Amino acid sequence: MSKNIFAIITFVLISLTSNAFASPENDRVYQLESLAWLKSSDNLDDIFSEFLDQQYTKYFETQSRFMVKKLGGLNDLLTQGKVPYSTLITKPEIIKKIAQKFRVESLIRTHVYKEAESYRFVLEWVYAPKGDVLSQFEFRFVDPGKEDGLRASELPVAIQNALDQLISKLPFIAQVTGVEGDNITVNLGRNQNVHRKEILTIYTLQSLKRHPKLSTIEEWRWQPVARAQVEQVEDSLSFAKVIDTEPGQKVIRLQKIKEILPAPPEPVKVVDKADNKDLPRLGWVAGNLGLDFYSREVGTGAANSGRGGSGMSEALEIESLLWLNSRWLTQASLGASLIKYKATDLSTGSETGLTYTGTSTQFRLAAGYALLPAKTIFDTIGWVHAGYKSTSYNLPSLATDFTGSSSFGSFFIGLGGEIPFKEKYTVQLGLDLGLLKSAKNVFPDYGDPASSTDLMFELGAAYHLNDQLNLRLLFKIISQSMDFPNGESISQKVLSVSPSILYYF
Repeated sequence: MSKNIFAIITFVLISLTSNAFASPENDRVYQLESLAWLKSSDNLDDIFSEFLDQQYTKYFETQSRFMVKKLGGLNDLLTQGKVPYSTLITKPEIIKKIAQKFRVESLIRTHVYKEAESYRFVLEWVYAPKGDVLSQFEFRFVDPGKEDGLRASELPVAIQNALDQLISKLPFIAQVTGVEGDNITVNLGRNQNVHRKEILTIYTLQSLKRHPKLSTIEEWRWQPVARAQVEQVEDSLSFAKVIDTEPGQKVIRLQKIKEILPAPPEPVKVVDKADNKDLPRLGWVAGNLGLDFYSREVGTGAANSGRGGSGMSEALEIESLLWLNSRWLTQASLGASLIKYKATDLSTGSETGLTYTGTSTQFRLAAGYALLPAKTIFDTIGWVHAGYKSTSYNLPSLATDFTGSSSFGSFFIGLGGEIPFKEKYTVQLGLDLGLLKSAKNVFPDYGDPASSTDLMFELGAAYHLNDQLNLRLLFKIISQSMDFPNGESISQKVLSVSPSILYYF
């Protein structure tokens, strides 16, 4: 009596355990990765087999879920026996032998029947190791009688749709191919219309119920395991992150994806109207307080003759960017600096012993056109711009060191952009290339320049403190020069590093 009670308790415990935790062996057995198809059978002297083989090959060339295998001369061998081919390919023992010989899990079996003026196509997906039919789909086709043949008819499209329906009736749509912590990979991707942020439902196969005579599976019993959100999609696979897991379950390789759910709606950021504030929509204004490295070189026309030198200086600049609409923007800046210049003889390389103090100013105004429309002022955006700027350098006039004042003006074109990366950081870029230029050197008076150059490049890295304030570090290079008819030349460069505060409005 006690032995019977013990046996009953043991049976109940085993049953409860099997209901709660599935064996990974079932997931391993039903991978459905390898696929082949049998030559179609019909009652019309085999007129469709070659055409269907070509259509199946074309369809699965763009699929990543299944590894297609060819059966070689098997189809011809099966047609040489005494048993009719249409009967032979329905026998489970034949299907099982094909699975063993070619190591294939799935077989597509196709029957075509001529019925009055139409053809009835029956497609079956067979689990070859056991001969079970996993899914079935049939459709009718009426031959339009076109001279161009089947390829010009609607049959190719009908076959593709039938294969779509046949695959959709399989018990799962994909499986987990890799697991690393909370990150998984699955064997379907862009080719199967998978998109970022969609939700994958992950199940494990507990058991299945097979019909004893019909070679079909009447019921699949599944245990939910987890859900994962797609983070990256490639042509043939996707990368996802597990977002929640059923109690007592763990995601492992070869578990099944049964559904793809739409991406959840993006959370809407609510602005507290009680604060009477709105998100910035127009642009920003910045104050830059920085350190400049100023260099100057004057050539007199003779070889290695003239003066050069450099010095550190302090600078202050105010600049702004204003969006007029989603495409057009304007830029303006005004800056000034105290410059220091320690002269060096270019012929000897020795310092002359004099240090000069002066000022430099620059005014810039430009208009830009965005390459892509901007929805907000925080979007990733690039633009082309054009404008005018004027730069002046003021130093004491002294003939021995060829010092004096000079100015540059130019109409320029250029590129700009603001590129957010990560969550709170933005890169800002700017390039001005002077086209129509004017230059003047007050002292020494070398006359009117024969040519001049004017170039500016800036690179900034900004940190998003809040919706109104950004902290930025700005690097800027200004390079300007003028050449005179008698060989004299003057070049001036400014390299500045400026911490900045940007206010968005």
